[in-house]
Amino acid sequence: MDLSIISRTGGPVLFWRGPDFDRLDLTGPVVANWVNKGVGLFGDYDLGPDFTLFVPMPAGLHWRELVAMLSVLLADGRVILGTDAQASGSAAPDADFHAFVPLGHEDDERLTAAEEVFVYNPPALALSTPIDEDFIDVNSAIRAYPDVTPRRLQSTGTLLVGDQEIQWTESPNDSSSGILVSNSTPRPDEWATFLCHLLRGGESLLANGMDDGDMTDLASSLGEVRGRLGSWTK
Repeated sequence: MDLSIISRTGGPVLFWRGPDFDRLDLTGPVVANWVNKGVGLFGDYDLGPDFTLFVPMPAGLHWRELVAMLSVLLADGRVILGTDAQASGSAAPDADFHAFVPLGHEDDERLTAAEEVFVYNPPALALSTPIDEDFIDVNSAIRAYPDVTPRRLQSTGTLLVGDQEIQWTESPNDSSSGILVSNSTPRPDEWATFLCHLLRGGESLLANGMDDGDMTDLASSLGEVRGRLGSWTK
């Protein structure tokens, strides 16, 4: 898998709904552009087989975290995701790593050993992140990179949720039909379905802090629901 399908997919493929009525609808080409920009950003820090990005997700999965993950996974890097257990204070990765966190979590003690800490400002349209010079302002920095990349991108990266390696390129159902709905963060056994569906141009609704009832109504208005991921169980 790569960006060849999603970059040619018209219409929104990723519907983001965050706290405080934050919303953003991203088309396939726009998602591909953000991934390419992420490849450029992380490329300045030696993105490749020896590059590890720790994404603790202290507030649940955000669309910026999702595209950052794909940037690393499609450029042969390694992504380590936090889990609910890790959020309560488990250790950071043992080897050298970089970290990607929302504003307000840059001082997490697990990030002390990180080579660089990339900090993003969560509001969908925020253009910068108010942090000091010890950190990298993702919202501002990533916009300087091109929407395309000369690198050959393919699904060669490694994805771990805690200590569990996820075979994220092997979805049990590779159909792109229907909409996948995720409330906060997919569970470990759902990541392959989620990422494969997105990269094949399927529609996904990713919400964080949204009421389950409102999610039900919104998902129904968007189209036929193929599946539910994460904590959305009603």
